[in-house]
This record gives sequence, C-alpha cells and structure tokens, in this order.
Amino acid sequence: MKRALIVLGIVFVIVAVVGCATAPETRVGPDTEITMENIDDYLIADDVRFIDMRDPVDAMQDGYIAGFELLPFKGYLENRALVRNDGWNFSPEDLVDEDLLLSFFGDKDTTIVAMCLSGTRCGYVLDALAYLGYENLINAGGIRDYEGRFLVGGHGTWNGAAAIPAEGVTMDNIDEFMHRPGAKYVDFRNVGQKYTDGYIDGFEVISFFEFLEDRAIERHDGWNFRAENVIDDFMLEDIFGDKDRELFLMCQSGARSGYVKEALESIGYTNVYNVGGIQDYIGDRMIYGDPSFDL
Repeated sequence: MKRALIVLGIVFVIVAVVGCATAPETRVGPDTEITMENIDDYLIADDVRFIDMRDPVDAMQDGYIAGFELLPFKGYLENRALVRNDGWNFSPEDLVDEDLLLSFFGDKDTTIVAMCLSGTRCGYVLDALAYLGYENLINAGGIRDYEGRFLVGGHGTWNGAAAIPAEGVTMDNIDEFMHRPGAKYVDFRNVGQKYTDGYIDGFEVISFFEFLEDRAIERHDGWNFRAENVIDDFMLEDIFGDKDRELFLMCQSGARSGYVKEALESIGYTNVYNVGGIQDYIGDRMIYGDPSFDL
C-alpha cells in the first residue's frame, strides 16, 4: 500500500511539473508582448481588460474574439471623448472629455489589452490613455491577422439593421424600417403631390410619370411589366445605385412602385421592397400637405 502511494505521489509530481512547463503563460505585465498570434494564451488572464474598438457592425460582419468587450471608437468615442486633428497621431488637444475615457477604462493601474481591425484605432486610444497616466497598455493589433480558435461569427452580411421579416415591409410597418444603413427610400408620385397630399418623412420623390416613364422605362400593357420595357438600365443604376442596396418603394396605391420593382429586379437588383401606397399609411412620419398648393 505504501509503495502504491509513493508511486502515485511521484506520478502527481511529474504531471504537475510537465503541466507547469507546458501551460500557457497567463500573467500579463507592462512588458508582456501580446499579438494576434498568441492572444489565445492570455484570454484567461486575471485582472485584464480585453477591449475591441471596432464598431458593432464590424464585429458582426468580420467576427469577434470571445473574451473581448466592445467599445466602439468611431461609433462612440470619436467626437465625444477624442477629436482627431492629425490623422491617427494623438496630441493632447485631441482630448475633449477626459472623464468619459476614465469612466470606461477605470483605474489607471488597470492592464488593458486592446485591438481593432488593424491596430490603428486602438493604438491611438492607448496613446491618449498613456497621456492620462495609464501605464499597463498593450496593443494586440488587428483582428484581420487573427487565426485563433475563439473567433465568433463573421459572415459579412449584416448591415447594422434588423432583418426584413418574411412578410415584407408595408405601409403598416414601414416606420420600423426607416434610416437603415445604405438604404434608399423612393416615392414615385408626381412632385406636386408631395406638397398637396403630403409625404412620408424620409422618402425622396422620383416621379414615375414626370421623369422615369419613356426615359428609363416604358409601358406597353398597362402595369404588366415585361423585360423589354426597360429602355435605359444605365439610368436606373445611376438613380438607384448598387444592385445589392436595399430599396423601399412607394407611390399612391402601390402600382407604380410595383412596376419599378419588377423593372429593377429584371436588371439584377436583389433587395427591392414595394411598400405600397401612401393612401394606406397609418404611421407617425406623415408630413401633411396643402391641397390648395399649385406647383
């Protein structure tokens, strides 16, 4: 029995020694070199703040490293706490709200490991923190160089907005989908109707009858669209932009916007929504017109 205990003790010591020799170093000090190549070894370190300074859209599009907290530079810190006067070269006059930075980064003896896309944004902020007296600052670089095992997400499709529901967007719910990044909102009524009948705030008028018809699109069978009805696809692309852009279209009843939707889809547009007619709008963004107005 005693011999067995001795053997078990020796095995335990060997395992402990080997384990100590092979376990990753997790202590982080001011001289610790942390990069995207070895960051995985330090993510369990105690008393360290791991901060990602990209914007939320970047984190969802490109992915993020589990264990990092998000503090957007461009979307939040810039022009609130810091104003850049010379590119990414920090100078004391760039600091406009010291208290805001202190509220996020805490005690000045905190160890902060920061990252962004390439290391530039976080390097700038760390320079500002160093000016304020922080000493334990480490720039881990950019996620574009990360090949570790803790990457989460990153499908490159999110544009910062909620997903469009399966039932689409109509006059009943259009208010929920205004101001989407990169989207275009178009009203195809005549220009004068905007001022006589009113309009939905956020939609621009591109008149179908007064501008598009017989220039970019023609009709041969009422509102029944055929591919040959597009007579100037370059004009349509110039007006509506990239073919993966979200387009929300409306008119008086939905007929004109539905026709243009088919025209755009026939030349390759993929995110076109016919919201319908303003006659059915019940939202809160209505700007009322003056029926007596004469353009």
